[in-house]
Amino acid sequence: LLEADASVVTISISTTRMASENYGYMAPIKAALDSSIVFLAKSFSQFSRVRFNAVAPGLLKTSASAGIPGYVEAYLFAEQATLRKKALQTEEVANTVAFLLSPRSCGINAQHLVLDAGMSVNYFDRELVRRAMRPGD
Repeated sequence: LLEADASVVTISISTTRMASENYGYMAPIKAALDSSIVFLAKSFSQFSRVRFNAVAPGLLKTSASAGIPGYVEAYLFAEQATLRKKALQTEEVANTVAFLLSPRSCGINAQHLVLDAGMSVNYFDRELVRRAMRPGD
């Protein structure tokens, strides 16, 4: 079914280790998907060079996300939490997936790649903390 050196990439989410009130079961389901990537990579390594990876984007503006209650506020907050103060774009996710599917990424296997424009390392951004401590300023 797969070429001997094929690449499989799944789309996860960057928030599988957080409790988001409006996502329901999405985080635990995606966490299970992430775990399966490792086991698939290990299993397939016994007879092929097929690689399995997951791309875990931060919050994106999509038609699917528009139906999540409170998503717009979370998205706008996440945009300010990125290091560049600009939201992650779907094209950036697509480019990362294309790279992982290409032979140029042949050394990457069984990985969960967080793609969030630096949001996951910027929770204590000085401006975000100031606004949280002084709402209305």
